Amino acid sequence: MSKNFETDPPNADEESESRVSPVGEDVADDDKVGYRRPPKSSRFKKGQSGNPLGSSRKARMRQRQQTLPLVDLVLENSQGLVPIREGDRRSTISMKEALIRREAALAIQGSRLALKSCLDRIDKAEQRKLAEVLDHYQAYRDYQYHYPARAKACRDRDLPPPLPHPDDLHFDYNTFKLQLTGPINHEELHRLEKILEARELFLKMIEEQRADAEECAREGYPYSPKDLEVLSRLESYLKIFDNELEKRGWLPRVAGREKA
Repeated sequence: MSKNFETDPPNADEESESRVSPVGEDVADDDKVGYRRPPKSSRFKKGQSGNPLGSSRKARMRQRQQTLPLVDLVLENSQGLVPIREGDRRSTISMKEALIRREAALAIQGSRLALKSCLDRIDKAEQRKLAEVLDHYQAYRDYQYHYPARAKACRDRDLPPPLPHPDDLHFDYNTFKLQLTGPINHEELHRLEKILEARELFLKMIEEQRADAEECAREGYPYSPKDLEVLSRLESYLKIFDNELEKRGWLPRVAGREKA
């Protein structure tokens, strides 16, 4: 029994080369860079998202938190707002305040660890507050004590007196803080002098207008509406100057010299 074997066609090698050559051309084309053909290293990989973090706000926040230093991250989270409910009232407080309240609640409920932590924190806060009050009071007393010598040195050198003036510096025994009721530099002193000059001018004009109105009333002549409008406008301008002085916390004085 004879077996028949199929022989390769005479041009089999040429046909195989013709079948392989297009693949080689495709591989060569993949290496080309040009229009709509970015380099291989920057192309999207199959099965991998080009934006793994997504485009949502939470994703951007996650990316930002990953790049923040640890200290900044802790401080930022401690200042975040937390919703709370007290009876029927809802509000928001900072994260650190919420943690302090929570620890205080645990201490009241009987947690020894929370109780010790709360007492230690209160003791340190009171000591720090006391040191701050003593520093403010000592600074106030030192300024009052040394000011005459500083003022004399300025006079001897033909310089303006130092500011603020001691009469404008007060120690509040209720809040235990220093309060300033006058200018702290000569630029503010010049501004205050201008305000007081204008205020004094408007006061004089208002007094003259009121004197004219009283004179007309005594003689039986009604005060004209136009004059009443002028008086009202002058009083409104005076209120503007008074509001400016009140906003700055300045008393009507210039470097300790009281002004009318």
